Amino acid sequence: VFAAAQELGVPFGIHPSFEPLWAAPGRFEKMSGARNSFFINMTAGDAIKHAFTTFFQEGIFDLFAELRVIVLECGASWISHWLDRMDSLYVSPQGRSVPLKELPSYYFRRQCWISADPDETLLASLIPHVGSDRFFWASDFPHPDHPPDYIDHMNELVAKLPEADRPGLLGGNVLEAYRLDV
Repeated sequence: VFAAAQELGVPFGIHPSFEPLWAAPGRFEKMSGARNSFFINMTAGDAIKHAFTTFFQEGIFDLFAELRVIVLECGASWISHWLDRMDSLYVSPQGRSVPLKELPSYYFRRQCWISADPDETLLASLIPHVGSDRFFWASDFPHPDHPPDYIDHMNELVAKLPEADRPGLLGGNVLEAYRLDV
């Protein structure tokens, strides 16, 4: 799959899904329904973080140096901590099992993008730290897991960013990630 995506020049996206009921952990009962919707929406991104981490554990970024990976719809504020933690583990004895030549953060900045939600309050602070060219907003609005003032949050977020970083978040980084000429 990774070889095909690389050869075709298309990014590989990781997105939350409702796995088949037979694969769902027993604690969820059913994967949908009002009774569990808060819990499911809060934890749906955990599987994405696990899937994303396997790209590093398995050395995918050295095996497929032109592969582009996009992390979708699980927020983005976690990525700074995640990259710091992976880098720390990589240089520790636990990192010996990771078949990569560089720190995980290197590969993220080279080959990955992440969609963010405008209501993430720390986002404006971490975008310049992680790399302003790596973020774009999750634009499939309206979405049931956000309040109706989503666009107001977007405007507030953009206003907090350095002017040079705004076009990327608003669409320029999507064009780069998907290699679209508009």
